[in-house]
Amino acid sequence: MRNRLITFLVFGAILVGIGEWDLRKKQSDRMALDDWWLEFCVANSRDKISDPAVTFIRITDDYKPLDLGLNDDPNADPDAPKKLTRLDYATILGALKKLNPKSIAFEPVPEFDKDSMFNQTDIEPLKDAALPLPRMTLGAVVSADGDAGGAEYPALSFEGDATEIREIKRTVKSSDHQLLVNGDLAFTFFEDAKQSSGSGVVRIPLLARQGKKVVPSFVLNALINDAGATVDQIKVTLAGEGSSIQIGEGQAIPISGDGMLTIPAYSGVKTKMVSDQGKDSEKHHFATLTIDQIHIPGEQNDEVAKEFISNFRRELDSVSENTVLIGFDRSIDRQFNLENGDQLSRAGLFARAIATVQSGRYIDWWPYWLRWVAIAVILALAFFLFSLPRAKSITFSLLGSLAILAVLVVIFKASLTWTPPFAIVSLLGLLFIVSLILPGVASSGDSSDLTQNDDEDESSAEKAT
Repeated sequence: MRNRLITFLVFGAILVGIGEWDLRKKQSDRMALDDWWLEFCVANSRDKISDPAVTFIRITDDYKPLDLGLNDDPNADPDAPKKLTRLDYATILGALKKLNPKSIAFEPVPEFDKDSMFNQTDIEPLKDAALPLPRMTLGAVVSADGDAGGAEYPALSFEGDATEIREIKRTVKSSDHQLLVNGDLAFTFFEDAKQSSGSGVVRIPLLARQGKKVVPSFVLNALINDAGATVDQIKVTLAGEGSSIQIGEGQAIPISGDGMLTIPAYSGVKTKMVSDQGKDSEKHHFATLTIDQIHIPGEQNDEVAKEFISNFRRELDSVSENTVLIGFDRSIDRQFNLENGDQLSRAGLFARAIATVQSGRYIDWWPYWLRWVAIAVILALAFFLFSLPRAKSITFSLLGSLAILAVLVVIFKASLTWTPPFAIVSLLGLLFIVSLILPGVASSGDSSDLTQNDDEDESSAEKAT
């Protein structure tokens, strides 16, 4: 027993050390085992988790505004992103209209350059592009300082104490008047807000106060539109850590007492993968397209367009089935760091928040201590198994491993928490290998056989003498 136990402890310590070192890297390129295990747990919890229904239309670094260089400032920073004009946004909405969007959440709060020839016209291209679309959720930036003023936001009915929720005193930036003809204004963030703590925990507001009213945020308003509901059908319960927002019959959003939603870092909403060209590309559990990509289907007779439509059929079809979120996702915009190392733009945060609520993926890791409890249980199992004969040790190591893995799935289903499985799976595998290779304790039957053979040898020796 001692040899087997020492072997297990030595190699087990190495495996656990490798697993802990990998966790502390806090990188988004998690091992394939992590992704596979999480999705296996999700597949066994389909009564709680479904697929998200949001399509993120990203304005990336590759998008070139339609200014044609007519108003370039020679003193401007050449690396700074250029502002989009009304014609840019009108073109984006026009391309989106051809894909028959279900509902739209427009995150940018445009500020237009009055000196640009594209904004010096009596024609209202953005209004003409917005009117044929479904009524949109439009973003606004608010402040908790100063005198009350600016836009009024729709009120939600609520129960409980709303004093912890941050108050809107004024609207700092509103959406463009041409968009407001077919949109409902909702706040995206407070201008002095810090949504990321030092530990990498990111929270976004779903509620705010305006006077005596409780009003919905941009994300919440988009979720209400997606559900086909109205603000007077939403039930808000403010009860400290047990606070929630109920949308319809089945969609309950857990929030903190101050109306904030924590973005879960380890829910598997986004993973990172390597493309065929050897470059890192993002793979989401929700559909994503760039602005340039939504223009491609307009070229129906182009061979490149046909190939693109064939390869991105699911993403293109999702526009007519999902909530479409339009927002900036340039490298300069990715200023929010999650615990797992993901860097997100504000629009990316909103897309992930909507996807989390729609799918119910309020998934996080186990607390640190629970992971060590699981390792201690495996160690106790090793002490027990290594005191058995080899055949029984092999059999019970397999049964014990299956039982532990089943418990992990049950814990996930009950609490929507999981732990990276490398350390646990590798220890269970080591348990089986040690039981298989190294000799075990002799059984009582084996001992009696040996004693009988010794007696026969002694008897033969006496006869020979």
